[in-house]
Amino acid sequence: MRLGNLQLDHPLFLAPMSGITDYPFRQLAREMGCGLVFTEMVSAEGLIRKGEAFLKIKKDEHPVSVQLFGSNPEVIAEAAQMAEAMGADAIDFNMGCPAKQLVEAGAGVDLMRFPEKVKEILTMVRREVKSPLTIKIRSGWDSKHINAVEISKIAEDCGIDAISIHPRTKDQGFRGRADWNLIGEVKKAVRIPVVGNGRAVAQKAQFKNI
Repeated sequence: MRLGNLQLDHPLFLAPMSGITDYPFRQLAREMGCGLVFTEMVSAEGLIRKGEAFLKIKKDEHPVSVQLFGSNPEVIAEAAQMAEAMGADAIDFNMGCPAKQLVEAGAGVDLMRFPEKVKEILTMVRREVKSPLTIKIRSGWDSKHINAVEISKIAEDCGIDAISIHPRTKDQGFRGRADWNLIGEVKKAVRIPVVGNGRAVAQKAQFKNI
């Protein structure tokens, strides 16, 4: 599988998970054949303030993508540039986390409510980094505001290289039924790779080729 200028050996990716996908966990995933591993969510502001004390990439864990979160376009763009300089093979921007502290700060899935801001952030980050740039999204804010297709089209127009989608809304969190058909709808709407993310997605064989 090809992700921008990055050739991957396998289309199975490790999902970034807060408090879980640290260096030892990423190494285990790579040993089992994972094509691309992700760091835990990294605060864009924290990375700028603390640098290598906040993020360390080992020489033996490539290819690795750094997942950033934040709400300030300039800060996110600067953090993405820093992560790339520190050795990240790809940059992932989180617009899918429903955690209260992120949402209250205007980050994570809260950004999906503001398509114009999404465009501003992604345009700015794309201008600053040469590495593959991906995003993580959800279905939308709630059942009345499902806009994953709209956000995906904006992302593609901004030069994003791939999209990961967890087909649940912010209101669902990690509960309730995921709308697996939405992954297919997103894929039909864009030309870039679409990665299914979330519980039981590996069991949905009909998505193995998208």
